[in-house]
Amino acid sequence: MLIKSKGNKDKKTWVHPSRKKILDTLYGRDTTKNTFGWTPEGGKTKREVGDRWTDADGKEWEQKEGYIISVSKLDDVREYIDSLSTCKNKKCQTINPKGINLKFIRQTGYCINCMAEKEHNFRVKNLFNEYETWKMNTKLIGELKDNLPKYEQALRDADIIPSFVQEDGTIEKWSFDGDLEKIKNDIKEDIEKTKQLITETQSKIDIGWEKIKEVYNETFEL
Repeated sequence: MLIKSKGNKDKKTWVHPSRKKILDTLYGRDTTKNTFGWTPEGGKTKREVGDRWTDADGKEWEQKEGYIISVSKLDDVREYIDSLSTCKNKKCQTINPKGINLKFIRQTGYCINCMAEKEHNFRVKNLFNEYETWKMNTKLIGELKDNLPKYEQALRDADIIPSFVQEDGTIEKWSFDGDLEKIKNDIKEDIEKTKQLITETQSKIDIGWEKIKEVYNETFEL
């Protein structure tokens, strides 16, 4: 049996009922509350609003009110981007944060007022200095760990003599103006110092954490 598809009266287009059902569902024209999909066993699966599932092709779907939509991976990206501009404090009064507030949220997860309110708890417990020192060491070790691979890459690059092939097939090596061995030794010293600083800083972080962890967990509700 063929029936006329809604929305195509002028074109006199006829579609099979099953195909019309699919089109109506995809475009939100389905009047039913539930959607049924085929399982590998051949039975029907009842979908409730908000349900998500993955089809045989690995594509993810979500049941909406009267229709289904494809779940894009960009949804996770959008959610992450939104988190960069939203204060973690559910009771935050800062609306549409901009400027320094937005910068604070991206760095700490909280706007200025909410962070000040939380850090006040450390002052009350006479642990603010310990908390500040722990924060500075945590930031420092991040910078040290970022610098270490850069030094190591510089050392590897120093062992490579740039060269290129001439038109006649001969190979020309670039000369280096300076004491290459001294430069390599300086880089090696920087690497060893950075590794030592990472170890020392991590030790300070661990000691500081033991002092503040109880108040920190209480303050930030970990």
